[in-house]
Amino acid sequence: MRKRPVALILASCLFLYFPLRLILDVIQGIPATPVDLLLSGVLPLTLTMGLLRVTRIAWYTLFCFVFLWGVRDLQDMQSEGTPISKVLIHLGVYLLGLSYFINPQIRRLYFDPKLRQWRTKRRYETHGPSIIQSGDKYSYPILRNISEGGCFLETPHPMDVFERLVVIIPLPNPYELSSLQLTGEVRWVSERPEKTGMGIQFHKPQPLELVVLKKFVAQLS
Repeated sequence: MRKRPVALILASCLFLYFPLRLILDVIQGIPATPVDLLLSGVLPLTLTMGLLRVTRIAWYTLFCFVFLWGVRDLQDMQSEGTPISKVLIHLGVYLLGLSYFINPQIRRLYFDPKLRQWRTKRRYETHGPSIIQSGDKYSYPILRNISEGGCFLETPHPMDVFERLVVIIPLPNPYELSSLQLTGEVRWVSERPEKTGMGIQFHKPQPLELVVLKKFVAQLS
């Protein structure tokens, strides 16, 4: 997905009900115990941040949170003076949250980083020359796409994952540099016959290199 779903943001924020309710109780003079601070404050805030960041551990934490609060709600129902409306609201939050996050399409976002395209720089197709320098060895792959964060190099002889290299890209336009020399690392390798090559993640470029890289990518868009 190119953008983070709006529904994901809203569903994640459902769990802010618990810290907001805790604040209202404190304002009304109801004392908060350490358990209240943990279950109604720290845990839901941590869960909300994790769900918004789309991390796998947050997906698992959601079920632990619902279990802990479910046990607490059962205990409250057995005590006198607990309004049933409070338990029903909690039940509504559980059902809405779980029904959204167990959706297969949403669940895949938490387990497959490739689907979180909003975290990556947009890549632009190109077909130009490039040079790879690895130690004292050089090769000449085709630059198939590029972004501010990395590129894909088509070559019949890809390097190993995590191997470091320097990508040299001749620049066709009169920028401040005649070529880009970007250090990077092989992050993935494609062995498909129609697309043999490797994906490169650039390390932090020097300030001038970053300026020129942005200009180069911008003219491809």
